[in-house]
Amino acid sequence: MALLPEQQLIAKVVGYTPMTDSEGREPADTSLCNRKIEIVDGWPHIRFARELCPLPSMEDIEEWVFDSICLTPAENEVEPDHPDSWLSILGMI
Repeated sequence: MALLPEQQLIAKVVGYTPMTDSEGREPADTSLCNRKIEIVDGWPHIRFARELCPLPSMEDIEEWVFDSICLTPAENEVEPDHPDSWLSILGMI
């Protein structure tokens, strides 16, 4: 999902240029991730609650950065700074 119109306005105010469609389809950056990364069918995954979970796309990350909720690997909605949020796991918060 691309940024909503109101998120696009916020992005413009802070000088952020939304990513392209091709950039959005890439897996999230794992350089700061605090978990072991496993590649399955060409896509990075982590273990969470003993389950292998695919990393979100960069489009997902972009959306969560501009929103007040974020998903966990178990797909629960939490605040972005929750320890189990994807943004926290990936070291972005």
